[in-house]
Amino acid sequence: GAGVRITDNISTFAQLSFKQGTNTDSSTSPTSQKNLEIELQRKQPTVGASSFTHYEGLHKSSSTPSRTPNLSNAWEFAGWGSTSYFDLPEDETAEEGTLHDHLLGQWRAVSISGNDLLASVLYTVGITTVVSGKYAPLCFLITAITLYPFKQILSEVGTALPLNGGVYNCLLNTSAKWFASIAAALSLLDYIATAVVSGASATAYLSSQIELSNMVVFWMTIGVFLVFAGIVLMGLKESSTIAFAIFSIHCFTLTLLMIVSVIRWCIQGNGTLIENWKDPGSGNAMFDIFKGVCVGLLGTTGFETSSNYIEDLKPGVFPKTMRNMWVMVLFFNAPISLLSIAILPLSTFYNYPNSVISIMGDHAGGKWLRIIITVDAVIVLCAGVLTGFVGVTGLIVRMASDQILPRFLLKRNHFTGTNHWIIICFLILCITLYSVEGGNVTSLAGVFSVSFLSVLCMFAIGCILLKYKRGRLYRPVRTSTGTVIFGLVCVTIGLIGNIILTPSIARYFTIYFCMMFAVMVFQLSRVWVLKTIFFYLDKILILHKYGDIIIKMIKNLKEQPVIFFTKTDELHILNKAILYVDRSEHTGYLKLIHLYENIEDIPTQLEVNHRVLDELYPKIQIDLIFIQGTFNPKTVDSISRHLRVPKSLMFISCPGKHFSHSIGEYGGIRTIML
Repeated sequence: GAGVRITDNISTFAQLSFKQGTNTDSSTSPTSQKNLEIELQRKQPTVGASSFTHYEGLHKSSSTPSRTPNLSNAWEFAGWGSTSYFDLPEDETAEEGTLHDHLLGQWRAVSISGNDLLASVLYTVGITTVVSGKYAPLCFLITAITLYPFKQILSEVGTALPLNGGVYNCLLNTSAKWFASIAAALSLLDYIATAVVSGASATAYLSSQIELSNMVVFWMTIGVFLVFAGIVLMGLKESSTIAFAIFSIHCFTLTLLMIVSVIRWCIQGNGTLIENWKDPGSGNAMFDIFKGVCVGLLGTTGFETSSNYIEDLKPGVFPKTMRNMWVMVLFFNAPISLLSIAILPLSTFYNYPNSVISIMGDHAGGKWLRIIITVDAVIVLCAGVLTGFVGVTGLIVRMASDQILPRFLLKRNHFTGTNHWIIICFLILCITLYSVEGGNVTSLAGVFSVSFLSVLCMFAIGCILLKYKRGRLYRPVRTSTGTVIFGLVCVTIGLIGNIILTPSIARYFTIYFCMMFAVMVFQLSRVWVLKTIFFYLDKILILHKYGDIIIKMIKNLKEQPVIFFTKTDELHILNKAILYVDRSEHTGYLKLIHLYENIEDIPTQLEVNHRVLDELYPKIQIDLIFIQGTFNPKTVDSISRHLRVPKSLMFISCPGKHFSHSIGEYGGIRTIML
């Protein structure tokens, strides 16, 4: 790029050092004199020659037997690394972050997830009362208590790593990439189920009040998917405005229902409540409560979704979002359940489990309130589709940036700035799944419950790993380990309970999860798959001619370089970074970058240790680059643009509590070690 100067063998660096009275020639430097010299002859293959004949000029040789004795494996040698000085223009100003007027405040942020969260009360009150009877209000209170630790857990994870991706991003920064992919698959399932079940529930709720044919309901649901996909394509700001309007109307409707129900309770007295309390249920109160809590946990779905668009929130908003959503669960779920039991006989819940809230409105206030609740229910359930589209966009952007999904998904619309391919693909997936199920989403509803609770479990596991592996990372919110374990145990019990109550859930969940995870495993294993194909091509003489094609495909996959910022010359630290890259990334190029302010501050052993490592890893070309400057978002942004390396493929050691910037300000840079 303009204003950038790269010099091989640090000629520019040598000139600067000469002014300091230091000889930097690799053969006579003080560093090299103290260490074993490694003579590296950097001869590259001849361009355009056959892949089976042009490696004779390479200096490196090996006595290790080849897996492909008939086809040369010399192509696996990535090339010798170089040492260079990279000069960033001093007058260049990089844009840091996103303008705050484009970011969401706490109530707009709450509205996107809150619509999904509060919509669940429309159907969970009925089904929870069916399984737990008179203990339903207590069950909802217990679910709110169970959810409280996750208010803290998600706040700690989100403030420590304020990047889109939610639990996937947390595990990516604290564990292996394949393990993070499990969380990603669960999150994708959660969003797909959120969108499909919400859209189908909205039209089903309407058809329960207005008689509609199955075909009309089917096409209305498809229309809901199309409408909200179009809304998201317009941009997040517009989406949040619509979500906030729906959220406000829904909160008003639920509050109105509660007020009118209290008045009705006062008028009719405690007779209905007393009669309901006489109901023996199953005869086992503890088991009834257990079943009610397991089902009641579905009334908290949506709580986990806001972490997937955290980069679009104003600083400090995320913990407030978690707090507000937990307060809403406590304020609405248990009180509405209590009021419903106080004014409606239990037989109503058994006969109309999915529409009991509208019947409650009719009984408390009359037909006018029932109509308001029905219209509100349809709208807010449709907004659950919006939650799915918005949340999955942030998640998939992060996954595609990390090469777990294809990178074409990152393309943005020139007019609205939205990731149109993500939205279109998600729309197609939702319509396909809904059509395959024939409009009956019972199996997906089961997947919804298991995936939601599994995501919460992964958040708890991620928080524990965050404490152990990234304890030095600053975050304004910290949760005690005991609180995290308590939350994990509670949700795990709820997860197991749901599977025990409905065993078929496990079958459907396994099918959908394996489909999602298989795509990610293939994406992570592409190089291995191609190498396996190359291995078998070697065995069949007539297929040898296709060897060059496979080699070209592998090289194309490995051509994207990655960066590790190092401030030390310690060999074991550098080696650990290379091992991480070798295990986790499809690349044959690693750039070690050291930022310095004064030449005297450069670690004395860094250059010679780089040469040692470059010799040790022939399949990775390891370059060492010195850049004068400080490690801050502006510098990282400039390096990303000039070296053409996405920030998601830049790695660092875990910064300490005195680090001057939040890790989120670096736009996706990954911590890979303590």
